Amino acid sequence: MTQKEFEKIWNNDSDYVECQTSGSTGEPKKIRLSKDFMRKSAQRTNEFFKISNASRLHTCLDFDYIASKMMTVRADLVGCRLSSEKPSSKPLGDIAKDEVIDLLSVVPAQMEWILDVSESWSGIKHILVGGSAIPLMMKRRIALSGFDVWETYGMTETASHIALRKVDESDAPFVTLEGITVSVNDEECLVVKMPDDTVLVTNDIAVVESPKEFKILGRADNCVISGGIKIMPEELERRLGPFIAFDYCLASVPDKKWGEKLVIVVEYAEEQLDEDLVKDAVGVRLRQYRKILDLGVKSPKEVVCVGSLPRTANGKIDRKRLKEQLHKSYI
Repeated sequence: MTQKEFEKIWNNDSDYVECQTSGSTGEPKKIRLSKDFMRKSAQRTNEFFKISNASRLHTCLDFDYIASKMMTVRADLVGCRLSSEKPSSKPLGDIAKDEVIDLLSVVPAQMEWILDVSESWSGIKHILVGGSAIPLMMKRRIALSGFDVWETYGMTETASHIALRKVDESDAPFVTLEGITVSVNDEECLVVKMPDDTVLVTNDIAVVESPKEFKILGRADNCVISGGIKIMPEELERRLGPFIAFDYCLASVPDKKWGEKLVIVVEYAEEQLDEDLVKDAVGVRLRQYRKILDLGVKSPKEVVCVGSLPRTANGKIDRKRLKEQLHKSYI
């Protein structure tokens, strides 16, 4: 979908917009969001970043997904300019160095490119990074870059983000936007209460520090139970990230003794590196930092090499499909 195609949908007579979920926890599905619900979400973001009719917004993301749709709604609400481009790993190619962008929307891979050529754009005021967690090493680069970058938490069902946190090297919690509060249920999953009293139960294991502050440990359906110990792969990935030089993720395979066994799945190019060398290199790093990071029994027990990690349409690692592939190979 293009920007113009969505603008036609937004300006038609319907009271709702049909949106597609990302598919990060299962098959992508279509849901309906009321336009009034989306306007209220857009207003919260506009107020937070002080977006006015004089502002300029820009998105590097696909209009099939909620992030770019909501950039359209934010621009429409205040009557400001929205520009967009075809999604790529090297965004902003047509943006001049001093061109002012008040709010830019990207995913982590695009943020990496912006950091690589940061001297090219001095006019970007605020950057929203969503779609997946920001690696620790990237956070360190962002902290030194001078960019004003915000990590988002939200989903299609909440009409984009409901909480933000400034990106730096600290482990600060997400803070909800105006009128939104959070709690956890008996399964430790985050529960979001919207200003209209709508309650959404997420699939994210969370630690709630106050009704407006929380941290995400990982998705409940990604949790690995090994020998009765609950392990959140995403939480460990954030700690291991700076020490592993390959694209990777943590997953599980069946184990007769423990039920499940935590493994680290490494993506590498077969034509460039030998599999045994990759396994040895990653294994050495894990042994070096096991004590430093206090991994203990949560340390990965095996290194698995793959040519490519399965990903969803918007670039997230498809953990469900990866788990299915691994379990088949271990049966």
